[in-house]
Amino acid sequence: MPTPLISIGIIFRDDIRCIERCLKALQPLRDAVPAELVMADTGSTDGSREVAEKYADILIDFPWIDDFAAARNSVMDRASGIWFFTVDTDEYLDEDVSELVAFLCTSEERQEQVAMVNIRNYNTYEMDGDYSDFSAGRILRMSAKVRYKGAIHEHLNFSGDVQAYQLTRTTLHHDGYAGFHNNSEAGRKKAHRNVQMIKKSLEECPESLLLHMQLLEAGSNSSVSDYEGQVRQAVKMVQEKRPGWDQLGPPILRSALYAAERLVMPEWDAWLELAENWFPNSMFTRLDIEYAAFVHDWNIGQEPEHALLRGERYLKALEDYRNGADPMAQVISPLQMATPFSECEIKIHMINGYCTCQQYTRAFELAKDTEYVLLKDEQINKLISALQDIHFRTTLDTTSIIMCIWDMVSDPMLPLEKVGLWKSVMVRVSSRTFLRRNLDAERDKENFVRHAYSLYAPLKGKFEVGTAAAIMDMEDRGEMEAALAQVENWSAFSIHALLHALERGVHFPLLEKPMNIEEMDSLATRLAKDLERFLPLALSDMEVSLEDWQAFCWARGLILAAVRAYPWGSKEQDEEQGMALAQRFARMEREFLPRCYAAETLQEGALFVLPPLHRFGWYCIQAFDALDAGNAAEYVHLLREGLNTYEGVKDLVEFLVDHTPELKNPSEELTALAEQIRTVLEKFSPSDPAVTALKQSEAYQKVAYLIEGIAPPIVGGLSQ
Repeated sequence: MPTPLISIGIIFRDDIRCIERCLKALQPLRDAVPAELVMADTGSTDGSREVAEKYADILIDFPWIDDFAAARNSVMDRASGIWFFTVDTDEYLDEDVSELVAFLCTSEERQEQVAMVNIRNYNTYEMDGDYSDFSAGRILRMSAKVRYKGAIHEHLNFSGDVQAYQLTRTTLHHDGYAGFHNNSEAGRKKAHRNVQMIKKSLEECPESLLLHMQLLEAGSNSSVSDYEGQVRQAVKMVQEKRPGWDQLGPPILRSALYAAERLVMPEWDAWLELAENWFPNSMFTRLDIEYAAFVHDWNIGQEPEHALLRGERYLKALEDYRNGADPMAQVISPLQMATPFSECEIKIHMINGYCTCQQYTRAFELAKDTEYVLLKDEQINKLISALQDIHFRTTLDTTSIIMCIWDMVSDPMLPLEKVGLWKSVMVRVSSRTFLRRNLDAERDKENFVRHAYSLYAPLKGKFEVGTAAAIMDMEDRGEMEAALAQVENWSAFSIHALLHALERGVHFPLLEKPMNIEEMDSLATRLAKDLERFLPLALSDMEVSLEDWQAFCWARGLILAAVRAYPWGSKEQDEEQGMALAQRFARMEREFLPRCYAAETLQEGALFVLPPLHRFGWYCIQAFDALDAGNAAEYVHLLREGLNTYEGVKDLVEFLVDHTPELKNPSEELTALAEQIRTVLEKFSPSDPAVTALKQSEAYQKVAYLIEGIAPPIVGGLSQ
């Protein structure tokens, strides 16, 4: 067998969750170049070894001795390749191995002893959220005869300078720290194990600044006793310029500032000043620490300009880093804020900050330069809100931005759950722009340019919000009906745009797009939220043919929604308007009930099968008939019977009894009769048979509403 060009070395133990994913991902590399896979099992009991047996060329056992370097060296001892490539089972090699293959195939022409690869540490096991990148020397030329050192966070033990080659497109995706971020039991156990191993090493090498840095990064106030003391000790050693202070100082101060912010330690300002004065050019200062300072200033309510200045410095540092500045920074420790996710996070804050400062042009530039697909739903919320602000206050062309956002939320390649959430955010945020009070407020602004809703007009025909925005600027009925015909999802369509169209006489529902009654009722209920504009529509004298079922059911839906939404119990309600609505309701029920329910159902004993409001509607019809016949007592009696079938109309019934003209001024004869009966009732207990007989009399029925009102209970013969 020819000498392998590369030996891939892996140690593992109980990694059934991820081991096969790791080993499968190595296959493209093994297919491309002569390779061998050497693995060491340090004590698996979960089936990981059986998986390893399917892939490994060499599989050995190595009893665990709390020493990662020893385990890795045992694998290296069995390797025979020209290069040795260290991989962990909670990592997987990116499918693009072309750069790595090209490097290996030209290795004879190179002098480098080590190749650096990118380790991408994800915060979730799904690997779809934030991450940090870390450059690590994972590929070693075997002829260098270098070994691993360090019980934990082991590293290649080079003496002196070493030539290294940076593989910029070769990435190992790693989710081994996800458990730390989700605070899982496995994550807590792993953190505790790491902390204990570092502490053990510190007992042997208490002056090691590297170990102190690793302790800060591995632990926290919950996993390290006296964490604040450990932070202060590490910073003190940097200030004393202990060996390695110049390289390890920046990441130590980064961890110290993060701890100071989280634990409200008083040294925040002093440590920030130390980092900025001693290590101004380090990417740990320019990126991680600058980011932390930006968030700190933002949270404590500093003047926005102060935080924005830090944000601009962060963005410049990020640009410099991506252009090659401080390339070895991440060899020491992962830069946590050098990722596109961090960039998006800070840009969203800055966009809103610049809007607050009325620097809309800079906010607009940042909005154009944001990678929208990386945003979370709350960030999309903030971005779109800022865009609305920019749009209505300036003449800047926001079309390209809103179109890019739409392209993202309609991308069929993205998960439906994610794009659905983004769309719901767009609907929620945009809905405020259609409110009349907001339109009025915008017009009152000194620098008003155009209404915020028009931001969405470019989406007409693509998204309901865009179609609604376009309709808001239309007056022609035919044009509006053509636009409404494009609506597919009424729940995402602005109800205020529909009100605008209905107020201008649009025939609805559209003839070419019939709706089911549930859709009609849902729309009518939403329309009724703007009751001031809605009531005139519901009460308008619409000429509806009984043969036009769509129009008839729509009119019915408007009336029912109006009845439900009207403030019957309010002292400020319009008496004339309320009575007109109640009468319109009764007339609509008179037409609707016999057309939709069998005659046998519309009998008093069978009404229980009707929906509640229709049960009351049946009694309401009879009540107004009684009133028209001059029988006010029967009118009240029937309203009370209707209330007994549906308590939800109590305020409506009370309104009718209080405001029906025929009940306001009873005749002297009825008033006197009511007083006589009330006097008699006071002399008897409510349970007396004489009371029962009296209430069944014709005389009592004529004046029952004067004695009892609407509320049925009678105590001591008196209405309560």
